[in-house]
Amino acid sequence: MPDSLEPDVAAFLALVAQGPKMSFRDMAVDDAREAVREMGAAFDAPADLSVAVQDAACRVDGRTIQVRCYTPPECRAAAPAMLFLHGGGWVAGDIDGYDSFCRFLARRSGLRVASVDYRRAPETPFPGAVDDALCVARWLAAGAAPIGVIDGLVLAGDSAGGGIATALAGHADTQAMDVRGLLLFYPVLDVSRRAASYAEFAEGFLLEADDMAYFIASYVPDEADRSDPRCSPLLHFEAGRMPPVALLTCGYDVLRDEGRAYAEICRAAGLNLCHVEAPGHIHGIVTLRKVIPSGVSYIERVIDELLSAIGST
Repeated sequence: MPDSLEPDVAAFLALVAQGPKMSFRDMAVDDAREAVREMGAAFDAPADLSVAVQDAACRVDGRTIQVRCYTPPECRAAAPAMLFLHGGGWVAGDIDGYDSFCRFLARRSGLRVASVDYRRAPETPFPGAVDDALCVARWLAAGAAPIGVIDGLVLAGDSAGGGIATALAGHADTQAMDVRGLLLFYPVLDVSRRAASYAEFAEGFLLEADDMAYFIASYVPDEADRSDPRCSPLLHFEAGRMPPVALLTCGYDVLRDEGRAYAEICRAAGLNLCHVEAPGHIHGIVTLRKVIPSGVSYIERVIDELLSAIGST
């Protein structure tokens, strides 16, 4: 293991290495989803039961999108709400697996959080997840959700969900929704090509390059679509549409370099940006808080920086 890994990260990777070697591309879809669910249950922090939770349904175009709404114990009514899009490579991950983190996010931010159970690949390929997220954003902005009337939106997500959130922030339809900020945890921002960090951390750091290839092929099977702004927002940055951005990258992550590249274009455009890098950390730390407690301070810092940028501290 590299010496610069945090000790708890190295211990976790050593534990993972003791198990059977199997990538997501070798697993049936249901098995991959169950594996991600079990990992979260075993390795994430316990749920904060002080946060109120309500399941709801956003009905649009003859279908129903499940949304889980979180209200922290100390919450100002005249404040933005946070739309959260979970990770899992557009294939795995769900609102149950992110329940503990969304409770943490609501408590730390003091904002109401709505976690979206968007349709997943391969059953629903691109742009299904983005379409669902946009529908829920409209629903929230209209005050139709159980959390009631809101004062603006914060778009948030990790990994694949971070890419969806970024795509929404640049979408023409969100300009009327009073988007106040963008909170990103190691997002997927360009599925059209591989940054150098794909080769640098191809194996042995939890999320592997082959896993990302499988996820991308499942979600965007048509290569001609992979430069679309809804799945590769890094290629279509428009500073005039972007709110303040708070971005967390991890030093040992295949997605590190596209996150860094996004930070650079935000910085060059003069955008209100906070970029935090967790140097000794791996992909997935928001749902590994029990086994990698050293990552929590970085997670808290990027949340706090976003709140400061949007004036909600």
